Amino acid sequence: MTTVRDVSDRINSTLARRRRMIPAVEHEIHRWESIRVLLGELDTALEVIRSADDGGPVAQRLAGLDAGALLRTAAERLTGLATVRGRLNRSTVNLGVSGRARNGKSTLLQSLSGLDDRQIPTGQGQPVTAVRSRIYHAPDQREARLTMHTVRSFLDEVVAPYHEELGLDPAPATLGDFARFDYRPAEGAGSAAHPKAAPMLARLREMQQALDSYRELLTGRQRTVEMAELRSWVSYPAIGAGSDRRYLAVRDAVITCPFPIDDVIALGLIDLPGLGELVPGAEEHHLAGLRDDVDFVIVVKRPTDTNAMWSAEDSQALQLIGQARGAAALRDFALLLINDGGCEPVNVNALRDDIHRRLNDGVGGRNYWTIQADCADREIVRAAVLGAVLDHLADALPRMDDAVITAVLEDCEAARSALVTAMGDALDGLRTLMAPTHLEEVLARADQLRAEVTTSVQDWVDDNRQRADENHDDVEFHERVAVAQAGIRSWILDGFGAGEQEWITGALSRMRVDKGALPLASQTLHVVRVHLARQFAAIDDVLNRRRDEFWTGLTVALGPRFAHMWDKDQDGEVALRTLAQRIRQSPEPCPGLAETIDFVLDIRLDYHTRILPKLRRALDVLEPEPVNGPPGGLLAVAGLPRSPDGARDLFLQLSQLARQAAYDAGVLLADEPRMAAQVLYAYAEQFEDEFIRSSTSRAEFRRLSAAFRDQLWPDELDGPALVTAHTQHVRGIVHQLITTAR
Repeated sequence: MTTVRDVSDRINSTLARRRRMIPAVEHEIHRWESIRVLLGELDTALEVIRSADDGGPVAQRLAGLDAGALLRTAAERLTGLATVRGRLNRSTVNLGVSGRARNGKSTLLQSLSGLDDRQIPTGQGQPVTAVRSRIYHAPDQREARLTMHTVRSFLDEVVAPYHEELGLDPAPATLGDFARFDYRPAEGAGSAAHPKAAPMLARLREMQQALDSYRELLTGRQRTVEMAELRSWVSYPAIGAGSDRRYLAVRDAVITCPFPIDDVIALGLIDLPGLGELVPGAEEHHLAGLRDDVDFVIVVKRPTDTNAMWSAEDSQALQLIGQARGAAALRDFALLLINDGGCEPVNVNALRDDIHRRLNDGVGGRNYWTIQADCADREIVRAAVLGAVLDHLADALPRMDDAVITAVLEDCEAARSALVTAMGDALDGLRTLMAPTHLEEVLARADQLRAEVTTSVQDWVDDNRQRADENHDDVEFHERVAVAQAGIRSWILDGFGAGEQEWITGALSRMRVDKGALPLASQTLHVVRVHLARQFAAIDDVLNRRRDEFWTGLTVALGPRFAHMWDKDQDGEVALRTLAQRIRQSPEPCPGLAETIDFVLDIRLDYHTRILPKLRRALDVLEPEPVNGPPGGLLAVAGLPRSPDGARDLFLQLSQLARQAAYDAGVLLADEPRMAAQVLYAYAEQFEDEFIRSSTSRAEFRRLSAAFRDQLWPDELDGPALVTAHTQHVRGIVHQLITTAR
């Protein structure tokens, strides 16, 4: 015999099992997110090609590649995977309660949760529940947390659907627009064409007239309310009860309370949006709630004199359930609950017979599991409904999980296989464009290209050789050094930035406190050393400019043929990086040429890398006790008297040391332009050797000539097998898609 404890253990075991299944789904989500990004890039690249090559051979071969449709496929897969991830991430088993208004849905929620009319309102006549609620079993907790709308979400999710349903333009963009909108019916308009129009307009007017009652609540924040006050926040006000419409500001309500059950089960009740209400999009919200939030749904039907047969509206509800259950068996996922409380037996029997014949094909429970109970009788609901459902779910949940997850992953696998096939077909079409018409022509063009590049690059190397000549003088560099030296000298003479007399006055005080000059002298030399190193860093922009000029010169040298491989507005560094990237996208690898460009882009000519290490040695003279110098570097100031004359002598000696260091640094920097030019010349020579004469250079020039014929010879666009850089970009994306989708 199945016990409550056994059911609880099996359900909690299923929740733990779900968590173990999450990594496989997360992996598939990550893969499809990558696919979606690549498909977005492909869609953009294809649009560029079709605009540039309208009706040409490239556009013709890619005509059948519909990246937009593939993007929609990726979005659908991600939606399905997100639903499965939400299912596996749930820490509770959620029972959805569905049904048309006035069938006992709220009454059933009360009986299942132990709450009453103060939290889950019921009533007769018009619908009562205005806010969707989620109720969770918590043995030691009893509270209600409300999430409020923001102004934007209120306008978008509450008001705008009415405007869309009624064809009212424009939808309000602000609360002021909403307050001023005229919701009176058009003069002479009847209700025949749109029978819901009048009630919807009336509801909009009610919302508009009551705006002051909830305007200040549209904060987007969460708030906790007393359970006894919950009804006023989640239910429609009674007719004639005034204009308090605070429920309109509530986006979501989460209630936690102890359910009347015997054991600890992670259980949730989801109050699904009512069917048949005059709220626009109610059925879409109902479907979303079924799909995203529930593991099992109880459909409540109360057979009254006017509601004893299974209606078209009831069948529509079952259609929504069928769409939401995924691959789970319908009998595992849903229960039809006949609410017989206060109903005539003849009506109850009529409904049971109708369900038996029309829904179950005359075979008991064939398609739909049915239970009969009075939703208001809490003991019956607890035993005959909740107990039966939990016992069923203890067995059915793992089965449904496996079916849903397997179906989604198999669907993703099939979609990925189809994507790989589509990308393979695209590659086949692109390969026909990439095959040269005549091999001899390709070889001749490659040799021509290599010879032309050799000539122009050698001229560039010769220019760098001349700059590296010993007599080369960089006027701008020396002027920048002279400006730095002049600034340093002024700073020294100005009392190291404090003013000469102010420094001397302060020095005298310090000498008296320290009973000597050595501490102040040591500190001052530290300050001077740091200041000089920083001031000479001003030459950094000159060094970087020489490097940039070097790169620009190389692009000019490559330009006669390669200029169309990068955008004309790109500077030297970006142009070279673009060239390396496009060479890598060649249909056949050209790693040697690409790596040679990477090599020449890796020049370190900046101040901190080349000059600062040497400059630091020149500043050793400013060390109080040089590591490699004579001992007692400041012994000369040790005996200075602690008097104004002594302080002045200290200033003179320290300023002399600082000026000597600045001079020595200038001497050291005087040779730097020649050294920098020699570094650039060495890089230029190495680039020429590797780009022109490496063991793979000739073969890679042939590959480039075949793949980028129209870029390298832009004035000779008469061949049938032309490949643009944009086409190469598409090919690269297609390759990535195949790799990612496999």
